[in-house]
Amino acid sequence: MMKQSVLIIEDDLDNSQLMRLLLEVEDFEVLSAIDGEQGLKIAQQHQPDLIILDLDMPILDGWGVIEALKQVDQTKEIPIIVVTAHLMPHEREKVLAAGGSGYVSKPFKVRELVAEIKACL
Repeated sequence: MMKQSVLIIEDDLDNSQLMRLLLEVEDFEVLSAIDGEQGLKIAQQHQPDLIILDLDMPILDGWGVIEALKQVDQTKEIPIIVVTAHLMPHEREKVLAAGGSGYVSKPFKVRELVAEIKACL
């Protein structure tokens, strides 16, 4: 059976590496991007099974990434989990309304992120 792939779009290298290690232990193939523009290109080329997305990034923020992914047939069905430091109570609802599939706040708990990933796949 082929490994499921996850694209991490995160500009903080420490967070990205931590998520990569966590996902590799869970037997996922991991792709990564350091900004939204690069993330869009990788998503369109590789069509991962799931995307983990930060909202605050240079070049193209997470909101722009969600909007762009949802407008393209080959990426519009990919589940997106937003992992962000935005802690406002309405943020989760805003993410889901924009097309996100899940929401985990930073600093994230490993079990919470894994549970969210499994729920979205």
